[in-house]
Amino acid sequence: MSEPAMTQSSMPTVDRKRRLFAARPSPGTLATIVVPLLIAAGTAYVAMTPHSYWDRFHGLVLAFAGTVYIAVLIRGRLRDAMAVIASLLLCLAAFEVYSITTYVTTIDINAPDHSVSRAPLGWGPGHPGVFHHKKVDSTGRVLLEVDYTIDEHLHRRVLSAADAPTVAFAGGSVMFGSGISDADTLPQAFADATARRLHVVNLAFSGYGPQQTLRGLELGVFDDVITQPKLFIVQTGPAYIERTACITADIDRAPRYELVDGQPVFRGKCIGRWPLPMQALVAFSSLYRVFVEPELEGAQPAKIDLFVAVMARTGALVREKYGVPTAVLYLRDNAYMGRTGYTDDQLIQRLRDGGLVVIDGTLDMAAFPGQNLYIPGDGHPTGVANRAWAALVKNTLRDIEANAH
Repeated sequence: MSEPAMTQSSMPTVDRKRRLFAARPSPGTLATIVVPLLIAAGTAYVAMTPHSYWDRFHGLVLAFAGTVYIAVLIRGRLRDAMAVIASLLLCLAAFEVYSITTYVTTIDINAPDHSVSRAPLGWGPGHPGVFHHKKVDSTGRVLLEVDYTIDEHLHRRVLSAADAPTVAFAGGSVMFGSGISDADTLPQAFADATARRLHVVNLAFSGYGPQQTLRGLELGVFDDVITQPKLFIVQTGPAYIERTACITADIDRAPRYELVDGQPVFRGKCIGRWPLPMQALVAFSSLYRVFVEPELEGAQPAKIDLFVAVMARTGALVREKYGVPTAVLYLRDNAYMGRTGYTDDQLIQRLRDGGLVVIDGTLDMAAFPGQNLYIPGDGHPTGVANRAWAALVKNTLRDIEANAH
């Protein structure tokens, strides 16, 4: 009698356990929920961590995981297509590992918002503030570690007179001061050399080419900081020929120009010069940088013509808008020009013929015993070089003013 009573009384407990087990998610259901959450978390982590050469690898791995996840959920031909795409993504990810370990000897680590997409110049600082930059070699040895201060106008900070005639500096990473402190940049060195009596602004940013300067002038991007104009200065050299021609992979978001009747005409973004499959290759893989870009390098006549036209139009526009001359700080590259059948002197003369004041930035290493003109392991100029160039710019400004009288 007691045994049936016990079995009957235990029935509610057994039913509750069965209901709880039935309500528990199956492993497949858990995977359906957890996997996309992990992919989303991985994407957020990559977006929030400092940029490095591994970003493409991380992105490809996440895309691979997402494609595999979709392939598991669907059936039929679409599943086969997802499997093919996943295989392609895995191969591209593997090539990124090969590319980085074989071709990359140093790794730059920047805050994610140090450089963001920004129209109309392509990219730039995400907001005012202090941004940390660290560069290490393949062994992890620190080559440089520095902070960049970005002002309210989203330009590199220069301590100078707030209300005085303006000298504006434009260019790429050399003028921006990549790898060195705010105090060692060329614009700051010039402000110091002139006892901070002038209003000095640094319009440069890492990766910029001559087309960013021209586009900014055309659209009035710099008008808010160029008050009481006195002189406009652009740093350039042979390597910028490739940037103007939209050859290098890291220039894909930059403005693109083409020559029309000898004048540079804006034609959208650099990446727009390629068919869509090539654009995807440039954006998502190092295949272009490793195999395609080297075959396109070299200062062919057409690229030189475009470069000179963009520089000359920059000088003409500065004269039209601000009524001041444009000086070009030209840094020679004999090794590069030697492969082209064209010389630095010829290029300098063409820039002068285009109405630009050219400052030959060649420095005699022997004049700086025991001092590094360039950052070891990096190649960007040090404060020593920038102070030497600042003296050249100061002398050029003095000569311009003397000739104007």
